[in-house]
Amino acid sequence: MLRRMMTTCAAFLMVLAAIGCGREAHMMEVSPVDGTVLLDGSPVTEGYVMFTPDVSSGSDPLESGKSASGTIDSDGRFQLSTYGDSDGAVIGMHTVNFFRPDPEDDDVILKDPYIPGGTSLKVEVKPDGNNLEIHLHAKGEAEITHGS
Repeated sequence: MLRRMMTTCAAFLMVLAAIGCGREAHMMEVSPVDGTVLLDGSPVTEGYVMFTPDVSSGSDPLESGKSASGTIDSDGRFQLSTYGDSDGAVIGMHTVNFFRPDPEDDDVILKDPYIPGGTSLKVEVKPDGNNLEIHLHAKGEAEITHGS
């Protein structure tokens, strides 16, 4: 009886280990993404950028991949991370959003969590690396250009 329970437990643990090891197989290919965020020509000095795989083409949201995010530093620079530190974003089309710092970090609670101009921006993450210059405007549409 004891031997049977131990065999059952061992088999159960092996199944769990196999499931855990299989998780990496579901990770989608990513490409490095970094760049600069400018607001009306000046660097955005704090906040966050998020790239969410675009599902507007009718693709299955569960198959589109994980979102990538990065912190905007005092020079307006960012690097995206998806599965690990600065590994980039899933290759393909993305919707880009920009967030101000967490209101809990500020003395004033923000009414609008978004940095102007960035709520419907689209960009393609290419497989060979992506250096982006993102131009936000207090009024008008934002643009993204791929650098070298």
